[in-house]
Amino acid sequence: MASKWTTDRARYLYKDRYLNHRIDRCRTEKGVVVDPYHVVEYRDWINVVAVTPQLDLLLVREYRHAGGFVATGLPSGTFEDGDDALSCARRELREETGGLAPHWFATTTFFANPAVQTNQVHCFLALDVERVADTDFDESEEIETVPTPVTTVYRDLLSGRVLVQGLHLASLYAAAAYVRGSSDPMLAPFRDAIERAYLDG
Repeated sequence: MASKWTTDRARYLYKDRYLNHRIDRCRTEKGVVVDPYHVVEYRDWINVVAVTPQLDLLLVREYRHAGGFVATGLPSGTFEDGDDALSCARRELREETGGLAPHWFATTTFFANPAVQTNQVHCFLALDVERVADTDFDESEEIETVPTPVTTVYRDLLSGRVLVQGLHLASLYAAAAYVRGSSDPMLAPFRDAIERAYLDG
């Protein structure tokens, strides 16, 4: 039966504003020592599935250095001091797309990679998003907003024709599962657009 390990010792090899690298000396319930065990401490992240009144998804294109390519994905970001998940989601949507939304739904929360990372990912669906605010990029960011029909996005996901980051993929499927399981009439147009993609698939 799986059981929690005991941490005998923890020390930090590196700390900055983005992450901490911690090295633990652990002991299993059977007494096996695991040393070193590397842990990366990140702040929590958010992903936003942002849907306009025209039933476009606001996707973003941005260079991702570790992968070495310009990736298509969701508006996303990292908690700042004083954030809760929704305030972070609202800020990141506005900063990256200029979008403001009157309707927000929390669709799921999951760990990014609990084997070596401490952070969770909070996923939101934002409805009736209007691009009425100014964007506000970090100095190193060059972000292009790409409005794409909901049905097209999900049709491409189901066919494997689109490459997105895995956690964004999970967020898109979580949004689909959320709306397909809801009877809220506000979600009906988005649900119908997704159903068309599933029928085409």
